[in-house]
Amino acid sequence: MKTVLFYWSKGSDTRRRIIKIIAECEKKENPCFLNIIAERMKISHVAIKKHLDLLIEEGYVRILNPGGKPNFLALTPKGADIVKELSS
Repeated sequence: MKTVLFYWSKGSDTRRRIIKIIAECEKKENPCFLNIIAERMKISHVAIKKHLDLLIEEGYVRILNPGGKPNFLALTPKGADIVKELSS
């Protein structure tokens, strides 16, 4: 199931880290926000948003409250599969 987004493209390491951070938040039953990811990765909000937009568009991450602020982030089943793949 290896995908270009997580292995062979520019930014793949960043996207793998984002997916893992969201998974960690979910495991601890904590909400996950863009600013949490940016803070933990020490990367600008703008850079994280670009990666998140791609992950959302490709169906790995979803926004739980699209009308509200701030947006909670969660993995989709497809995103959870990537976490399992990255952990093995």
